[in-house]
Amino acid sequence: MRTILIIAALDPVGGAGVIADVKAAKVLGFYPCVALTAITYQNTCRITGVFQMPDDVLRRQIDSVVEDVELSAVKIGVSKAFEVPEAEVKVLDPVLKATVGYELGSKKDCEKLAEQCDVITPNAYEAEQLSGIGVKSIEDAKLAAKIIAGKFGCSVVVTGVDGVDVAYDSSNDTFHLVAGEHTGMEVHGTGCVYSTALACYLVDFSFEEAAIKAREFVASAAKRALRVGRCLPVVNP
Repeated sequence: MRTILIIAALDPVGGAGVIADVKAAKVLGFYPCVALTAITYQNTCRITGVFQMPDDVLRRQIDSVVEDVELSAVKIGVSKAFEVPEAEVKVLDPVLKATVGYELGSKKDCEKLAEQCDVITPNAYEAEQLSGIGVKSIEDAKLAAKIIAGKFGCSVVVTGVDGVDVAYDSSNDTFHLVAGEHTGMEVHGTGCVYSTALACYLVDFSFEEAAIKAREFVASAAKRALRVGRCLPVVNP
């Protein structure tokens, strides 16, 4: 059985965070385990606050899983820094700001987690924060990806720059530009679902193949987005 440990926050409406991640993992044939990092107070319109799990609560959740389950993959979303458990694949979605506009994670914590992961998946804003350069174009994203990879020793996918994911494989110093269909509208939770899909696909496929498949998966999930509330539609894996 292939398993994934999802270490991320709760979005009460389920558009992002662990609920969206679990949906994606199950569709892709993985058994999802969860360690909750925070509870957010949000809906499809706004976020008003975050309750962070105490460090020992997070650690004990993770320990409970790893002492019993052999993990194929680990996906990390909104989180404080911690020791990442062993798995075949470890992917970090370095969430710093919510789609609905609220600071969620700290750069310092993301950096500590990135050092322990195989791949990180920043959007343009997150790539700017982690690389220290502006990311307005594909060429900017390439440079940012190389800077980030050099700092943290991982591969990088800078998502959604001019409709393209810029995937940098640090193992062979190779870029892959992955374009795909876009809905033309903002959809809540796409970053979460993308990183979860990428973690799952990396267990069975090469970096390039996984990046392509993850893009196709999230594009399909965005196309089927649901209007569960009054504001942003939510991704539907």
